Amino acid sequence: MQWYYAVNGQQQGPVEQDELFSLARDGKLKGTDLVWNATMGAQWVKASTISGLFDHPVAAGGAVPPPLEEWSSETQFKSVASNRDLMADARAALAGNWGLAVGAVLVYLLVMVVLAIPYLGSILSFIITGPLMLGWYLFFLMLARRQPGTVGMIFEGFKRFGTGFLAYLLMALLVFAWALPGIVVIIIMAVLSLKPMLAGEVPSVGTMVILVPLAILALIPAMIAQFRYSMTYFVINATPGIGPMDAIRRSSQIMRGNKWKLFCLQCRFIGWSFLCLFTLGIGFLWLTPYMMTSQAAFYEELTRGHIDV
Repeated sequence: MQWYYAVNGQQQGPVEQDELFSLARDGKLKGTDLVWNATMGAQWVKASTISGLFDHPVAAGGAVPPPLEEWSSETQFKSVASNRDLMADARAALAGNWGLAVGAVLVYLLVMVVLAIPYLGSILSFIITGPLMLGWYLFFLMLARRQPGTVGMIFEGFKRFGTGFLAYLLMALLVFAWALPGIVVIIIMAVLSLKPMLAGEVPSVGTMVILVPLAILALIPAMIAQFRYSMTYFVINATPGIGPMDAIRRSSQIMRGNKWKLFCLQCRFIGWSFLCLFTLGIGFLWLTPYMMTSQAAFYEELTRGHIDV
């Protein structure tokens, strides 16, 4: 079987399957590199998504692969897999790795306990949350790609401290900007409620009926913004050298038309979350990796066939 592959955006091939296997074995072909054979139609895929790496059916000879699609401001990212399939892919990636994933969650929780220390914890949280989240997302991205990882990988984000910190800060500011109208409405609502109460009167029910829905509606743009920027840490991990603002823009582009699907994917875990409450929270040690790996699979499925994403 003849294969084509792309390393650093450069198409190579065709090569026989044995040679491709040798490239992977020697580390010259990585799981993040793209591969193609004639059985794949017009879709390049990341090598890590191939079951057993190179076990596709024999392709017809002489086929020419589709062109690699480079990222640009006009690139569209479309999801074709169902959320059920993404969750199944996450479970497959976690098979044999549950202990590792639970260990990562425990270490992450331990860091969160330290960050809960009054005063000092707040300062540390502001400083290290971005780099920590960068490593956290990297860990689950590697799981989704079937690449080996360690619990210590969640601290890899500190190697790109500046990028992680600035990405966290910029996203927080952008979400706050989108939330500002809602915050103003809530302040107005509080003032209108307190004024009659201070005068010994009961707040107008009609006023509250109007202001409460307005406050909720005004906060919706901030919720949408969180989904818009949700792929930022994945983008930084998958794209060496990218800056935080460019990663945020790329996340926004990736999520264009895909925010509702991610929302629905997250909603599928609500029932599991309620069940975890009956385990005194212990179940979240397994549910958290399941959710994060599913989100990583969502990112991988959206960006498959694109280079530098």
